[in-house]
Amino acid sequence: MKSLILLFSVLSFNVLATPFTFYTSKSGLIDSDVHCIERGEKFIWIGTNTGINRLLFNGAKPVKFSKRGTSVSVTALENDGDFVWAGLKGKGVYKMIKKNYKLIGFRKDVLGDKEIKNIKRVENGLVILTKSQKFTFQFGKEKYKVDTYLNQKDNLTIQINDKILKNNNGSLSRYNPETKSFRSFKSLIKARDYLNWDKGVLIATSRGLVFYNPDRDSIRFGSPKLELSEFKLNNKDTIPNTLDLNWGEHTFNYSFKFEELGVPSKISVVYTLSNRGERVEKKVPAIEGIELRDLKYGTYDLEIMAENDLGIVSKNKLRYRFSIANPLRDSIWRYFIIILSVIAWTIIVILIVNVKFKKDRIILEDALLEKTNRLNQIEKSKYGLVDEDEI
Repeated sequence: MKSLILLFSVLSFNVLATPFTFYTSKSGLIDSDVHCIERGEKFIWIGTNTGINRLLFNGAKPVKFSKRGTSVSVTALENDGDFVWAGLKGKGVYKMIKKNYKLIGFRKDVLGDKEIKNIKRVENGLVILTKSQKFTFQFGKEKYKVDTYLNQKDNLTIQINDKILKNNNGSLSRYNPETKSFRSFKSLIKARDYLNWDKGVLIATSRGLVFYNPDRDSIRFGSPKLELSEFKLNNKDTIPNTLDLNWGEHTFNYSFKFEELGVPSKISVVYTLSNRGERVEKKVPAIEGIELRDLKYGTYDLEIMAENDLGIVSKNKLRYRFSIANPLRDSIWRYFIIILSVIAWTIIVILIVNVKFKKDRIILEDALLEKTNRLNQIEKSKYGLVDEDEI
């Protein structure tokens, strides 16, 4: 029972986590491959790979499906009161009567073999777009106007609330206008047409009719930013704080991670390295990181920023400082310490020898004095002399 509850919770979370709801042939569509979508008075008209659907919605949920089959794909729709104008792939434009779903061909002499991308009802006529041409017709007149036109329907921009969605590399993605960057959805969807509907968007895709709910989309864009992901000094991981290094061969390796700047292969790292008035500026691919080697002694300031192929620059900069000791200064101090040590040791030895010499001299003097006194006493007794104090 607990496992069933856990499974249900996971499934519920997955459903709630995605901002997309899919409607396919299993839901009631005549075909899951949807090409176009059009708003009606109370219905939504859907053009699919094998026909037209009329959908009645209750809020964001379709509750009633009606179908009208076709032998080819329906690529464009336009609602016109009692009629729906439909573009049929390779067969031109047809007028469908809503009451009985009867299809009546329109100007098949001109449009019969054209792939229709869009239809727009204008006063007393139609504007019909193909991939490269724009046709303007007036009802009841044989003459029509043709202009060169580049279709932009495949490059849709969908804007709802604070979200902007665009096709990017064949998949619908969120778009950040500040950084001109994309962030993909987990679901791979390519938008062919769309319609803002009930605080969301209905999107025509090859995987069905998709409803996008922006309130369920938790992704928020931030500012373009770079961060240090790894730093190695002489191939050992360490912390790039202020480093005081001895003289020698040192190799510095910096690796980075990025936010809102796109894929690393299209990002460059720009850095400046300053030392005692000398300044070096370089630009390297981000995936290679920064490697510094063969540096002279001195105190270095390193400043790093990132830039992508669209010219978007990171809002922050990374700054580091390190120093490499002067080899000559180290040698002088080494010799100075050695000399001081020798002098100090010499003085100590001299003092020790001097103290010992003084002790030995005092002992010798005392011994000499004692010997002298003894000799005097012997000499006095030989000649019968006595000391004055004895007299």
